[in-house]
Amino acid sequence: MEKTWTNFNMGRGGVRLGAGRKPVPPGLKKEPISIKLPKWLIDWMDAQKESRPILIEEALRRQYGIWPPEED
Repeated sequence: MEKTWTNFNMGRGGVRLGAGRKPVPPGLKKEPISIKLPKWLIDWMDAQKESRPILIEEALRRQYGIWPPEED
């Protein structure tokens, strides 16, 4: 049976209108890539409180003055 707003049990979990993570605009969706970095740089990134992807993204933004496109 297909779950809709009117035909499911209101117990725990399940489908609810407006629930769940909102979709990410296509231009802001993140994609995995593979890069090679020197060991010393990886060791430094691992010692930081931010994750590797955040450190790399912030460094690229600062270095090149780039920002995500405006989404409607």
